[in-house]
Amino acid sequence: MKIGIYGGSFNPIHNGHIYMAKFIIDYLKLDKLLIIPVGIPSHREKLMVSGELRLEMCKLAFKLDPKIEVLDLEVKSNKLSFTYDTLLKIIKKYPNNEYFEIIGEDSGAYFHKWKKYQEILKLSKVVVLQREGYTTLLKDPNLLQVKNPFLNYSSTRVRESIMNGVSIDNMVPKVIAEFIKSHNLYQK
Repeated sequence: MKIGIYGGSFNPIHNGHIYMAKFIIDYLKLDKLLIIPVGIPSHREKLMVSGELRLEMCKLAFKLDPKIEVLDLEVKSNKLSFTYDTLLKIIKKYPNNEYFEIIGEDSGAYFHKWKKYQEILKLSKVVVLQREGYTTLLKDPNLLQVKNPFLNYSSTRVRESIMNGVSIDNMVPKVIAEFIKSHNLYQK
């Protein structure tokens, strides 16, 4: 089985994340895509809402897609989240498969600085999605650079729009906009 692993802060999840998830399933012909919201990130992000709320938004965004499973591996952990450790947990949960770690080129640009990045490349293929303004310097047979469409979405832009009273209806699914509003998230 071909399993994709798509981790991130998803703070909040937006149409770009959803499009890329579906794009990468088709592009790599994945049998399953695991969406893993980060618990305690190894990098700081401003206005990070709780892992439980981000997990719930991811579940809402993908609830109708049978190939996508949202996992709470990192949210339930009380330790810093590192891709290598999460990958080991996934391999234990889903043994004897082909794994594809999916990252954006903003992460790909410094992938060589990640914890045990060489081990990640031995255990899985690392799939780098293009991101405008970034370049992945590392070259490795297990590092695949994908020519994907550039999308003008970001969680930062969604949060800033909410703080400035600008509609986010074109950036997130309706169910996510309603969830954010009902939970008063990302307010000043």
